Amino acid sequence: MIRNFAPKRVACIAIATILLADCTTFSQDGGFNTVSTIASERLGKKAVYVKTDEDRSAVFKRTQELLSKPLGMDDAVQLALLNNRGLQASYGELGISEADLVQAGRLPNPGFTFSRTHWSDGFGISRTFSMGVLGILALPLATRIER
Repeated sequence: MIRNFAPKRVACIAIATILLADCTTFSQDGGFNTVSTIASERLGKKAVYVKTDEDRSAVFKRTQELLSKPLGMDDAVQLALLNNRGLQASYGELGISEADLVQAGRLPNPGFTFSRTHWSDGFGISRTFSMGVLGILALPLATRIER
């Protein structure tokens, strides 16, 4: 009697994959919203990520407003948050880090192999599906490390 375990095996792999994989997706702002919230809560200032010409003109306008009067400590902190190019580069790196986090939570690519062999009395076709089990098992750990 031949038993067909393939459907059960596929179902078990699918369930294990769903349970083991962290559903990590991209945020709308590349993770900058968290930075902006922390800056508002801790500093009482607004952090701005300059990505477009509109953002750049708004930052320029706000900078001119701050510089039109005597500069206080709070105004200097706001100017630093608005015009520090190193800080703007760090905001960009935050988006790259988020991409790394999402990539760490993705399943590894499966492998498919098809081959044809010839024998003296005929030929055979073999099909192989392979997937890195260790990669699947390490998904939660990789996601925690990236986080």
